[in-house]
Amino acid sequence: MDILELKLPQELFGNSMVSVIEHIHFDKMENELYLNTFSALKENGYIVADSFNDPLWTMPCKIKANDFHLVFDLDIYRDLNVAVKAFITLRRSSGVSAHKCYDEVQLLKIAIRFSNGLKQSNKVKDKLVSMSEPRAYSFSNVLKNFISFFPCEQGEELQRICDTVPFATYGNRDLPHFHDVLVFNDIVNDFFQTKPFEETLKYMPIMFWWLITNILPQRPTELLLMNIDCLELRTDGSMGLKVPRIKNESDSPDRVVQYDSIQIDSKTYQLISFYKVKLIQFGIEDDYLFPRDLYQLFRKRPKRQAFNRMTLYNFDVLLQEFYNEVVEGIYSETNIEKIKPGDTRHFAIINMFLQGFNMLSIARMAGHDVIATQDNYYSHAEHFSQSYVFILAQKMLERKISDTMPEGFIGWRRDTYDRGKIYNHHDTLKMVKVDFGYCMERKEIFPSSCVEDCRVCSKYVFKPAIDKYEEGVEWLQNYASVLNQRMNEVHLIMKEHCRSSLLSNHPASDEISKTNSMKLVKCMDQKAIIDSILMEEDRYD
Repeated sequence: MDILELKLPQELFGNSMVSVIEHIHFDKMENELYLNTFSALKENGYIVADSFNDPLWTMPCKIKANDFHLVFDLDIYRDLNVAVKAFITLRRSSGVSAHKCYDEVQLLKIAIRFSNGLKQSNKVKDKLVSMSEPRAYSFSNVLKNFISFFPCEQGEELQRICDTVPFATYGNRDLPHFHDVLVFNDIVNDFFQTKPFEETLKYMPIMFWWLITNILPQRPTELLLMNIDCLELRTDGSMGLKVPRIKNESDSPDRVVQYDSIQIDSKTYQLISFYKVKLIQFGIEDDYLFPRDLYQLFRKRPKRQAFNRMTLYNFDVLLQEFYNEVVEGIYSETNIEKIKPGDTRHFAIINMFLQGFNMLSIARMAGHDVIATQDNYYSHAEHFSQSYVFILAQKMLERKISDTMPEGFIGWRRDTYDRGKIYNHHDTLKMVKVDFGYCMERKEIFPSSCVEDCRVCSKYVFKPAIDKYEEGVEWLQNYASVLNQRMNEVHLIMKEHCRSSLLSNHPASDEISKTNSMKLVKCMDQKAIIDSILMEEDRYD
């Protein structure tokens, strides 16, 4: 049987930064270790309780702005109740988060109660079968750790049962349809640009979330930690924004917030400055950019909150109200798929991938410890680039040109709409005759300004002779298929480039990534032009 390995950070007991790895078994006769560790955690504010024997422990989490209440109520299994306390004490001291400790207590209580104090292993097996794959994996993992710490009569059988649970496989996160993202984006832009500030103040956190996290792959919990003094004027005249990054301290129960400075434009700087002034005018002064008092200002029955900033729960409520009151209430969009707070971080990562950022840069910006995590975004990148082409082609056809979108995943290619406008010209006598149509370029310039193919040129007008119409449509469809194949090939090349440590570490890696990104964007633009023509001819497949 594996022995539970716990890392005990010595800084809890002094100033030393040395971590000691010990293999520990529970022994109720030698409880000095657990009591001392509990006292150290309590003294440093990681546990709030009267004593180790208290049935209720509170583990505050400043990052999530939440207090997790751990209830130890296995009264009929007293030895196990004490062992669970000791186990969780050591888990918290070795760096396991308050949220995870809470979850592990819940899972262990389920295991102990279902198995009659870990005596009926078959009950554990039945419980595992009833759980979802990810939950079953978590359940089996924490139980294996616990029984290696607390050997019991059925330990070997429980270990064997837990070993049969496969490693949890997590599929790609389901993101909203691209069209629904565009609709939401247009609503955000219109609402905050056309409505009076008094009407939009309640939802300003939504606007900043959409503005910042679509470009910077930031977690919602990190965004809500933004300080009120987040703006900075640099010595070179540029403007910066200090954004929080949550870092885990090695082998420590602490999680620290570090601040990175990113450059922003004057419009964003002025917008945040204006918002800060308005907060003061409303009598709201706090250390955070999204203070609790702003959220409470719009509550009919304000509830007491221990933390003086918006929590993730508060933000979820606010986003739901934005959909109800603004998206559906003002703009009458009732059938679009809702965007979750964490989705924008995924949009930002997809955007970075499509722009050719290398794997290490994306991992560093996204705060991923494991570079392989990026692999989950490839299928999303392919789906969104295909969706982008379709929506862009529709916009070209409908001539709904707009420059209201911000930069980032949503708007980074919006200028293509202007370059790909579809013109209807009846007077073809002044045009240059080309394959299956005409070119609007001036005759004195033609063909010196020509691109690789008429079909992807914004000056091309598809107007074949009647007897050549079907042949012309096939000519367009063939090249659309070629471009689609090119897009797939570039996707594959970019994917393999990022996956390969040899290629990623090549001196020319960044340049290769940027080149492939430019190829992809070129194909996307070109295919959108052809697809818009096929849509106009009602021959789009």
